[in-house]
Amino acid sequence: MGEKIKEKHGPCVDKNCSECCNPVKTNRFMPPELIPKDKGDNDLWKKRKELLVPADNPVEKMETYDCKNFDPKTGKCLDYENRPDICRNSGCIDPDSLESKEEQFKKLSEKKFFKIK
Repeated sequence: MGEKIKEKHGPCVDKNCSECCNPVKTNRFMPPELIPKDKGDNDLWKKRKELLVPADNPVEKMETYDCKNFDPKTGKCLDYENRPDICRNSGCIDPDSLESKEEQFKKLSEKKFFKIK
């Protein structure tokens, strides 16, 4: 059996935050084989027909996906305990940052994007 991946800390549960998965944002041109699968070996994420461009970095472009396990009504993952490694290994809080977790979370929640269809 594979080694358990170390989870990065994020405020998703503590702060009831779904910034990372509403929608899922990845670097542009993510290889299809890296998209996580559900228990039936189907893609867990469905690609949207848009790109997001951070207002503070117009050179960067991010692909967006809808996650089958994201509940838009509650903002929660429907299978948080069994989420894929790519989700566990993603985090918005940098433990080595000189900014507090609260400052980092504030920046995340205020981040603005432009949509390109």
